[in-house]
Amino acid sequence: MNKEDHNIIKIVFLTSFGILIISGTIYISFLYSQRQSNNIILPGGVTYLGPSENKNATPPQTSSPTPVRFTALSTESWKSFGGEIYPYSFSYPSSLPLVVFPDDTTDSVAIAWNNIPPQINILLNMEFMDKRDPKSLQQSKIEYVKNWYRYFSGLKGLSKIDKFTNTNGLKGYKAIYINTINQTPNVDVFFEVPNNPDKLIHMGSGVLDPELFDRMVDSLRWNSAHS
Repeated sequence: MNKEDHNIIKIVFLTSFGILIISGTIYISFLYSQRQSNNIILPGGVTYLGPSENKNATPPQTSSPTPVRFTALSTESWKSFGGEIYPYSFSYPSSLPLVVFPDDTTDSVAIAWNNIPPQINILLNMEFMDKRDPKSLQQSKIEYVKNWYRYFSGLKGLSKIDKFTNTNGLKGYKAIYINTINQTPNVDVFFEVPNNPDKLIHMGSGVLDPELFDRMVDSLRWNSAHS
């Protein structure tokens, strides 16, 4: 073997080795990014889990441990909470710790309980249809609610939706969405806002006991005189 042939073999070997190193680095980076993006935080007080990293893993069980829910005694006093920007108000048990966020254009209110960050435990926020998608204004409200899950990668479908009217005359839609591991951990409620066709009021059950959440939903009102 002459010197020229030896140099060619050396170059081919070094090139192949370099390609192998680069490919390995890219693959490891891909696995790391998949692991980091496994949890997707959404409004409504829950963390919707992404797909399992292991494709051969056992599928999620149909039953899961009962989550810890905030509840209140039947004898507990209730307070009224009102929006800082928009004229909504609702009743809540006095022991429920609520927080707001400075300069929040959605005028949201969250729950600070059980060491869960309020940012992922949103109880109520204003939903701006035109900001989600200007084309949504051409839809009926119920169609918008049916398709709301499409705005979040942690959700994959709608399980059911019901129309209702609360005791204060607000028209609402109660929706249950399916997350990426085929669970329905949250109840999302959307209310039409009088004289505001581009807005909805969104409430998420999150950590609340279902009966408690229903009572708070039923108490929601909109002061049209200031809208």
